[in-house]
Amino acid sequence: MPSPPPAKPVEAAPGLSWTGIIGGLLGFAPLAAVGIEFLVDPPDEGRALAAMPLAMSVVYLPAIWASVKATPRRQAVLRGVVAASIAMVFVSLPFLGATLAVVLVPATALLAIAGRLVFGR
Repeated sequence: MPSPPPAKPVEAAPGLSWTGIIGGLLGFAPLAAVGIEFLVDPPDEGRALAAMPLAMSVVYLPAIWASVKATPRRQAVLRGVVAASIAMVFVSLPFLGATLAVVLVPATALLAIAGRLVFGR
């Protein structure tokens, strides 16, 4: 009696990427908080200054979305957000000093790990 043909291996859909979610939230939350603070209690420059940190915080939303939804482009999205995060830090260095860099280092590191730029297989 012939044996049945082997079953095709089932590929499990990737679940949540906790490092991606935490990294995205660590990038989104401080920038959004600063933007909201500028809206609530505007500095001397006015409320228009709130647009910059709010726009910078939006960069991290695709990382949060890609980490929650099982998408085949998860790594590409996370790597793109890492690149944007690094670019934001370098562009802001002359204006803010190392403040933004220190705030965004944990987020960037976690997103790099989730995007398999570091410790990739």
